[in-house]
Amino acid sequence: MSTDLLSQFGRRVRVGLVGGGKDSVIGRTHLIAMRTDGLYDVVAGAMSIDPEIAKASARAELIDEDRAYTDFRVMAEREAAREDRIDAVVIATPPQLHYEVAHVFMEKGIDVICEKPLTRDLAEAQRLNDLVKQHDRLFLLTHCYTGYPMVREARALVASGALGKIQCIEGELCAGFVVDPANPDRHWRFRESAMGKGVLLGEVGSHAHHIVSYITGLRVEQVSAEMNTFAEGREVYDNAYLTARFEGGARGRLWGSYVATGNDHGLSFRIFGEKGSLTWVQEEPEVLWFKPPGAPAQRLARGYASNSPQAAAATRFTAGHPEGYALAFANLYSDFAKALMAKRLELPYQSYLDGIPGIADGVDTMSLIDAAVRSAEHDGAWTTLTR
Repeated sequence: MSTDLLSQFGRRVRVGLVGGGKDSVIGRTHLIAMRTDGLYDVVAGAMSIDPEIAKASARAELIDEDRAYTDFRVMAEREAAREDRIDAVVIATPPQLHYEVAHVFMEKGIDVICEKPLTRDLAEAQRLNDLVKQHDRLFLLTHCYTGYPMVREARALVASGALGKIQCIEGELCAGFVVDPANPDRHWRFRESAMGKGVLLGEVGSHAHHIVSYITGLRVEQVSAEMNTFAEGREVYDNAYLTARFEGGARGRLWGSYVATGNDHGLSFRIFGEKGSLTWVQEEPEVLWFKPPGAPAQRLARGYASNSPQAAAATRFTAGHPEGYALAFANLYSDFAKALMAKRLELPYQSYLDGIPGIADGVDTMSLIDAAVRSAEHDGAWTTLTR
């Protein structure tokens, strides 16, 4: 279908980057992901707040000099005036800039691919949600782990009723980052100015929350949070334990940490229903475990004909030839490109968006972060999320 769409569209999707340059932690991953399926051309960019790095980054991507910008506002203005304007902008900046950048480009009729977390705070997220609707723009939030075939398999299994009514939900992303708090060049995840003291929940906690909501289709209604700072001199919380009450009566726990010493990454989930459970670990992403009561555990693996259509559509290689993080990320880019092309061609496009995170997912996570911080400030008091 992507080949048919590309043929009808007549060209690749033209994309520009804001952030994502040589000084970016995540920029190279975005570039690999968007190029995997040959659906994008990178033609413009304001790739760093440092003008020299911005220009050098653009040269490295073979971007024409007249489309190598040092200010995203100038980029939006000039790209909108071009006949060969960009179709979408990738925002790979710290979260405190996401709202402003997305706003500027959406006003120019340009669709948005945005790094998570969605914004600096819940108020910005709600305003951005209104703007997406007002301007009728496509919006992808790059919670990349939802691109893994076996994560999509887990979602399909829950939707099929294989687990029955969901009762208990556990998600975590607990890593051990060693960073000097006094280092002025430290990542935004350690800066209170990015999202307040609860930035931990935006950087790593947002993945733990989003992946379990994605799989179960259930949103958190109330949260009780304990958030602490263990590293001496660190200006933000670096460990968060959240107890959550989900829709439909399910109960859960979410853990986000920068001080899980020895962990390489630490993203995993366990979903428990009346008929069985699902377990998945990001560092062993080819396998999903389904455990029904009183019966042997079932090892479900990527690449087999027995997988759901959702998992099959996200699979490139046959069983035994491992796929990984970059290709999971690429699945989001591929689905978004198909949606963009189909929409421009006035063809049905919603099905391409159904499996990828969007603006509503971002607002939901920002609502959780807002409630968790308020809860932690009141000794873990149960706090209702603002919708």
